[in-house]
Amino acid sequence: MKDFNVSHFEEHRRSPITPTHDVPGGWLASLLRAITTTPADDAPRFEGIPAYEVESRWSRHLSLHTVERLSKADVVLCGRFDPAARGHFADIGSYARSFRSFATEVETTAFLKRTLSARQMVVFQVRDLIGALPRLEEFRSRFPQAAVVLVCPELVRNDFSGERRVICDASLRAAETRSSVAMAVTVALQNHDEYVARAIY
Repeated sequence: MKDFNVSHFEEHRRSPITPTHDVPGGWLASLLRAITTTPADDAPRFEGIPAYEVESRWSRHLSLHTVERLSKADVVLCGRFDPAARGHFADIGSYARSFRSFATEVETTAFLKRTLSARQMVVFQVRDLIGALPRLEEFRSRFPQAAVVLVCPELVRNDFSGERRVICDASLRAAETRSSVAMAVTVALQNHDEYVARAIY
């Protein structure tokens, strides 16, 4: 710790060992936010340490391992989500390297093409599954680096086994509860590792 530079804190009349009050989590959260924030662009994003409120809502549902993996990923929503589902995934996005929400697949693919992230998670909201299958298969082949969560009310059941890996890594009939969303996100990241390792695409 002898090389730790405290000049920033001294200039702002703060001790590096005294918690701050403007950012939940104290000086460590402030420091981590400072070193994990990337230049902003025209899209809304969430970065750094999740707010205390988000952390308290999700601490029982997300493992530290999943949180660590999310912190290195861009999370992207694609589709028209209902408010409850959007709120759940926005919370998940607050743990991520960045969070985006787009109404169409065209906007989503444009973002994925220009991002430099090595890990991505895309959540699709689909109403017409049969009509969307060709597009989902094409997306899967074009962006193998993206873990995919599918939310579709036409599904008979949730699937966390990876048997639908041709189109997604995990799927939900509805994103109504934190536990089901957390399970889908966790399993999607795990199943996607296998998808990439086996070069299934």
